[in-house]
Amino acid sequence: MNTIIVRFLQFPKRLILAASMLLCFLSLALVPATALAASSTTCAPKDVACVIKVGDELIADRIAALNKLSEKVTDDHNKKLIDDDHATALQNDIQTNLTGLNALKATLDVETEATAARQDVQKIFTQFRIFAVVLPRDARRLQMSIEITVDNKLKALETPTEQLIDKAPADKQDQLKSLFSDYKDQLADAEKNIDLAQQTWPLLTPDSFNNDRSTYTTNLKNLTTYVKTAHQDLHKAASDLHQIRQILKPTK
Repeated sequence: MNTIIVRFLQFPKRLILAASMLLCFLSLALVPATALAASSTTCAPKDVACVIKVGDELIADRIAALNKLSEKVTDDHNKKLIDDDHATALQNDIQTNLTGLNALKATLDVETEATAARQDVQKIFTQFRIFAVVLPRDARRLQMSIEITVDNKLKALETPTEQLIDKAPADKQDQLKSLFSDYKDQLADAEKNIDLAQQTWPLLTPDSFNNDRSTYTTNLKNLTTYVKTAHQDLHKAASDLHQIRQILKPTK
């Protein structure tokens, strides 16, 4: 059995599983339901200590959620579900927000006037938007990065698969070629949606959320659709390849 056949027949099942599980990680899974709402604590107008306490709690919730996302990125990177470049870009964005929140906390904690402290707390919702913007955006970006890895692995098998099909028995050619054609079409559509996702996620910023909510909402909806559709395409491509493998597998 030549090396091409061996490589193809050993096509890793975990790749198909990875393609079928891409949508299991969603942004809301990172965030405790109770953390999505602002604090219900009401502080007296001049109670600076109360305002600082509330602000610190809100910041702590967001830091915890960012750290959880960072752990997910590290885990997926260690499992080779995402490459070094995508992992670094995601971790850099997470770290930028962590640094900003810690700096805001340092400023808040030394305030002596309630008005100034309230202005600091307001920045949690206007400047950072961790729950409204960063986590939904970066979770989908992570998902997109996994899809890119899967797409690259599936794409790398295109040439050896075609070579095997060319050598297959004549009575199997029609079925194999139909599956192979669909496999290529699904990869092409996945790559189109990945490209659209890569163009869209940078548009999701706190500023766009604050100043043009309608456009932000549309872009988030579109990003979600692109990521979901790419997932479905890759799952179908992996299924096609699996069926091709089964047809070509030598009988005992």
